[in-house]
Amino acid sequence: MQSEQNTILRYALVGAGAGVFNMHRSALGLADMAVVAVADINPELGQRRANELHCPFYVDHQQLLAEIRPDVVVVMTPHPYHARIAIDCLEAGSHVLVEKPMAVQVAEADAMLKAAEHAQRLLGVIFQQRFRPEIRAARQLLQSGQIGRIQHVTMSAVWTRTARYYQSAGWRGTWKGEGGGVLMNQAPHQLDLLCHLVGQPSRVFAWTRRFLHTIETEDTVEAALEWPDGALGSLHISTAEADQSEYLKIVGTHGQLELQSGRLSARGLETDIADFVLTCPKAMASPASQELPIVLDQSPIGDHAAVYQAFNTAIRTNTPFTSGGAQGIIALELANACIYSSYTNSPVELPLDRQKYATLLTELIDRQNPL
Repeated sequence: MQSEQNTILRYALVGAGAGVFNMHRSALGLADMAVVAVADINPELGQRRANELHCPFYVDHQQLLAEIRPDVVVVMTPHPYHARIAIDCLEAGSHVLVEKPMAVQVAEADAMLKAAEHAQRLLGVIFQQRFRPEIRAARQLLQSGQIGRIQHVTMSAVWTRTARYYQSAGWRGTWKGEGGGVLMNQAPHQLDLLCHLVGQPSRVFAWTRRFLHTIETEDTVEAALEWPDGALGSLHISTAEADQSEYLKIVGTHGQLELQSGRLSARGLETDIADFVLTCPKAMASPASQELPIVLDQSPIGDHAAVYQAFNTAIRTNTPFTSGGAQGIIALELANACIYSSYTNSPVELPLDRQKYATLLTELIDRQNPL
C-alpha cells in the first residue's frame, strides 16, 4: 500500500444524493482531505451536492473513477449496490469506505474483501458507534478481564417506525431493495457492537416476524445466541414496538456491565462466582459487589468525522482500521444467519453456508417478483 503520509486525501462520494449524506457532513470539512467529485444516478440530487461541495458531478461512477482517480471513495448508495461499486473502486486503485451494511449477503462481502486484498487497498465499514466513549470504555473493561469469563449477553433495541416510513421509498422493507428488514436497515450497528464487544456467536436460532408493517421483510427479530466458549445470549430488535430503547447487558463470572441510552455502568464481584458457588457455606447467597471505575476518554464522539479521521490515519500509517472489511463482515454474517435460521426453522452454525443463503435470498426475491 503506497504512502499518503503528507498529502491531502482526495475523496469522492458515490450515492451523494442519499439521505444518509447528511450524517457525513461533519466529516467533509476535515483538514487532511478534500472532496474532489460526487456521483449519483439522480442528476438533480447529485448536481445539488456537487454545487454544495464545489466539485464535479458524475452520473456514472465508472467515469468518475477513470477521470478523477480519487484516493478514497465513500459508498453511500442503497446497500444492494455496495458490493459492485466498492469492487469497482478498489480495482480502480481507490481505498473504500462503505456505509452499513457492508453488503446484502455475506458472499458479496467476501468478494469485497478479496478485491481489497488483491488491490492492496483499505476497505472500511462506517460503524461510527464503535467510536463512542462509552463503547471504548466497555471494550477496555472486557479486555482487561475485570468482568471475568462472559456467561450471558442480552441485547435489545427498539426504534419505532410508522407506515409512512416504509412508504417513503419503494425499496424499504423489500427483499430486492434491502435484502431484509430491521436486520439489514436498523440493526447493523447493534449487531456490530455485539460482535465488537463479545465476539461473533458460533450458533444462532432466530425468529423473524412482521408484526405490524405491511412489508415483505421482518419488522422484528428475536434470537438465541451461543458463543464458542459456551456463553449464551439473546437478541431482540424491532421497529414495531413503542419502547424506543437500546440496552446491552454483559454478565461475566467476575462482574457485569450495562449500556443503556448512551450510559455505561459496571459492577465487579469481590469473589469470582465460579469460586463463590463452590466455597460459600450458605445455601442461597451472592458475592458482594461494588461499582467499577469507568474512564471515558476524550477522543471524538461516535460520529462520521471520527470514522473518517481513523480511516485517514490508517491509510497514512498503513495500520489496521477499527472497522475494516474483515470486521464489517461479522455483523452482516450474523444478520444473514438470523434470516436463514428463521426461514429454515433451524439452528445455524457459523460460519454461514454462503451458497445456501444465496439460494434462500433468491427464492425470497423471486417469490415477491414473479416473472
